[in-house]
Amino acid sequence: MNLRILSVTHDLHGLTEVQRVSQHADTMSALLRHTAGVEGLITLATCNRLEFIIDSPKVPEAHLRLRLARELPSPPNWGVYENEDALTHLFRVAAGLESMVVGEREITGQLRRALKEAQASGATSGTLTSAINAALRTSRRVSAETRLQESGRSVVSVGLDMTGITDWSAQQVLLVGTGSYAGAAVAALRERGAGTIVVHSASGRAAGFAERHAICHTSKLESALAKATLVVTCRGSATPVVTPAHLEGTSPTVLLDLSLQPDVDPAVATLPGITLLDLAAIQAAISPTWAADSAHAERVVAEGVNELSNRLASRAADPAVASLRATMLRIVDEEVERLPQGRPLTVEDCALALRRLTTKLLHTPSTRARDAAAEGRIADYLAAMEELYGIETRHDLNAPSHRRCPVTGLSFADLAAEPTEAI
Repeated sequence: MNLRILSVTHDLHGLTEVQRVSQHADTMSALLRHTAGVEGLITLATCNRLEFIIDSPKVPEAHLRLRLARELPSPPNWGVYENEDALTHLFRVAAGLESMVVGEREITGQLRRALKEAQASGATSGTLTSAINAALRTSRRVSAETRLQESGRSVVSVGLDMTGITDWSAQQVLLVGTGSYAGAAVAALRERGAGTIVVHSASGRAAGFAERHAICHTSKLESALAKATLVVTCRGSATPVVTPAHLEGTSPTVLLDLSLQPDVDPAVATLPGITLLDLAAIQAAISPTWAADSAHAERVVAEGVNELSNRLASRAADPAVASLRATMLRIVDEEVERLPQGRPLTVEDCALALRRLTTKLLHTPSTRARDAAAEGRIADYLAAMEELYGIETRHDLNAPSHRRCPVTGLSFADLAAEPTEAI
């Protein structure tokens, strides 16, 4: 296995660094793909991570990083994973264990699309395809055996609880954005009896969202902020949509930012009388709730990684098996050519051909057995025979002349002469 992953992620590098490096994702991906020795490449680019999953048997990861450094004004401090560590990281990503919201399912679709794009362009390899598909299967098992996929809904509920609001009927709620948490936010607010909910979206989706959820909508952010007592953001834009300037002379005292990429400028938290709750704080609060499910997911991931590692390791024998098969078939073809032509084959013809074939097949093992005995390596030879043919050996190595090889049927005394062909 020669799997490597170079990554920049929200938790190790910050979202700002992810955004900066992701701008060059296509260029870096093309560069890696055309690097000599890279047999396969899958690029996973999301709003909170950029990962290059690489099959490169003979290319050191330091060389890969050096190649990428030429494409960036300031190269990132890449997270580097190799071989089994890379598999573990890949499986954890697919299972949502590396996500900002643990257990989120969006990453599986993103990983599946990344694989399909690599396959369509011819960029992937058999090893990478096997690894991604195994990671996705493990992800489905995590989803079936744990409740982690429900943690996203808990984010909204716990976030609203953390606001400290008790009189929900008196709240004027402004929902900014129609992202993945928007619908859950409306449902959770209604459960609490929120008085008024108004949605704003710079993308123009507010009207349709408001109609589907039977709430009001507005196109004027500043005036809506002036009326709101609670602001819930889930837009996920590249830049904050609510800044300190927006809140001058306005009434909201609590802002709940549910976006992976902050919708609210962190400087808002320094304003007097303002409480800002972001997704990281909410995630930290709910993590204990999912401890048992997370632990089970980790076990499922470990089992998946172990199973795939064993399967990939077994492929190391494929070239040797193919060579052995080709050699055996060549010997068989030679004997077929020696069969009598122009008349039906007799039992004697077949028996003679089989004896000749057996003699040829056992010639090399017999010779090697004699060499092993002469060099004091007979124990190794017998162990190899047991491994190859599955024949248990119980031999007294101190009296070799009275024992016979379990494969060739020859004693050590028989090995004094070259095998002869029966005629």
